[in-house]
Amino acid sequence: MYHRSIGCCLLFVAVVLVPLLASAPVQAAATVTEPFASYYARYHGPRTLGAINSEVVDVGGVAMQYFEKGRLEDHRWQTDDPLQQVAYSRLTLELIQSAPEQAIDGLPVTYGSLQARMNEQMPPPVGFTGGTMALDDGVFVPFDANLGITPGYIVPWYFWNFINRAHLFPAGWLHAAGLPLGNAFSVLISGNGTGEQIMIQAFERTVLIYRPGAEWPVQRANIGTDMLWAQGQLPLVQSPDAALMNPPAMSGPRRIEVSLGRQWLAIYQGDQLVFDAPVSTGKDGFNTPPGRYAIYHKLTSQHMRGNQGGETWDIPGVPWVMYYQDDVAIHGVYWHQRFGTGERLSHGCVGLAPNDAGTVYEWAPIGTPVIVY
Repeated sequence: MYHRSIGCCLLFVAVVLVPLLASAPVQAAATVTEPFASYYARYHGPRTLGAINSEVVDVGGVAMQYFEKGRLEDHRWQTDDPLQQVAYSRLTLELIQSAPEQAIDGLPVTYGSLQARMNEQMPPPVGFTGGTMALDDGVFVPFDANLGITPGYIVPWYFWNFINRAHLFPAGWLHAAGLPLGNAFSVLISGNGTGEQIMIQAFERTVLIYRPGAEWPVQRANIGTDMLWAQGQLPLVQSPDAALMNPPAMSGPRRIEVSLGRQWLAIYQGDQLVFDAPVSTGKDGFNTPPGRYAIYHKLTSQHMRGNQGGETWDIPGVPWVMYYQDDVAIHGVYWHQRFGTGERLSHGCVGLAPNDAGTVYEWAPIGTPVIVY
């Protein structure tokens, strides 16, 4: 176990319920205007926000726009910080208060049911001094805007690592998700005669859903769509223009950075962050060596065998292998999911979830520098 604290001051603004949009159905077409267009394109809007659900609307002098997975607010009048100028609304809190009977993304659970879960806080762990605290099963987050020493909730690692991906949420987890509104809980959903167990956790600005085995296991629920339905509106399901569907092209030399302390990998083009993801590196006795290297060999899949330090391993089908120093590689790992937790589980390599490894593999040609520190 290790400890990680995040110091942050955040003014806790009381929730202001957004009035109903016009009583007529939303028009059949909409556009994404600035600053939302740049934010959508730069920070992977198809995954983080989904389709357009409304035109830009003015609420109390603040421009807002609904998307499937949330509502964006234009805060350029409030700050010069480009990362803070677009904010996710505290839409989950609004739905709990204004639409308690509304189902969450069509699932057999309502927003009103989240109210009781907010009362299931746990006391701060022993040794907690504020900020956040890493535990075996996740990260303790106090229910306090200033992250003080108060009761709170556990955010499982799969949710915590998702909301801390800077290439998706550049201003950080408080800005993108907000404080958790309860602990994660399981829901059984059925379809085609089969059942599927999923995990759900509500936050001020989003509801996260974890589906083990899915291509992208963690998704943001469609709370923007839910709010429009709750208001009696007809949401659009419109894809943005093609120019907004992919991040803008970047220029400059490519590099990969691996932080052994954070257990995190980031890829850059020039000074721009392209992608980041949690990793698990070499355990004691097999420590991943720090230094400056370069990818010299790539394999889409490899059967890895070894016998060293009294340990033997024989693992078929290791995906997306990128060797950068002797027999040390960046590669996908399908036999555990303990990435970014502080647990170092490999025999020296840098292990990623398979989808994350595939993203790095496609982006990084032979010769790409790898900086491990």
